[in-house]
Amino acid sequence: MKYPWMPLFNGDLLADTMHLSAQEFGAYMLLIIHAWKNDGRVPRDRVAQIARVRHDQWPKVFKQLEPYFQWDTDSVSHRVYGTSSRVVDELHHATEISNKRKDAALQMHNKRRANADANAVQEHTQPQSQSLRDTSNGKGSEAPEGRVVVPPVSNYRDPGVDYRSPPKKKSNNPLQPLPDKFKA
Repeated sequence: MKYPWMPLFNGDLLADTMHLSAQEFGAYMLLIIHAWKNDGRVPRDRVAQIARVRHDQWPKVFKQLEPYFQWDTDSVSHRVYGTSSRVVDELHHATEISNKRKDAALQMHNKRRANADANAVQEHTQPQSQSLRDTSNGKGSEAPEGRVVVPPVSNYRDPGVDYRSPPKKKSNNPLQPLPDKFKA
């Protein structure tokens, strides 16, 4: 799974890479970013290209970066890949968090769906009352016996005051035209 951001623990990163030069550190960052986007793996035959290091300087840079990666041969493609244990650990951690959040969201939606279904059944079993809208003044009227009865429609909308209705009284602060001295 690909994630839009990668956690970066500055203290740990700097503590582990203080001995690297600026070029080596930049190459290391590019490699772990590539590993984050590609399931923790960096192809051995493209590592210099990914790190953006010139070929004449690559042997020196690779000597410093090699301990940060474990190099293994893929059984399917027979290519050598480097994996960063830190990136793989963070990817596993991110996957666990994502799965927990997904499960919680599914549980919440299932619970809401069950509550909505129960409410729909309850609404349909209540006796029908007169219209909730009083035609003389346009406001909602009270249901009999002081309880609110929800009409059995799929797109229920509160029969109360419409939020787009005009204000109840006229403002005492009317807009006046600008005086001539303010006009351009």
